[in-house]
Amino acid sequence: MTTLYGIKNCDTVRKARKWLTANDIAYTFHDLRSDGLNETTLCGWAEAVGWQTLLNRRGTT
Repeated sequence: MTTLYGIKNCDTVRKARKWLTANDIAYTFHDLRSDGLNETTLCGWAEAVGWQTLLNRRGTT
């Protein structure tokens, strides 16, 4: 099963959730604000794509 990480009020995340549902793709949603994120997962992502990619510079929060 796919896990979608994001913030529930993000427009891009809303579109992704809608697309996954429309295409009958099973997924779980992990809300980064309410559920948090463990250090191991974050470090793994940073190693895979670099911390600059993970940092959202367009958002206001």
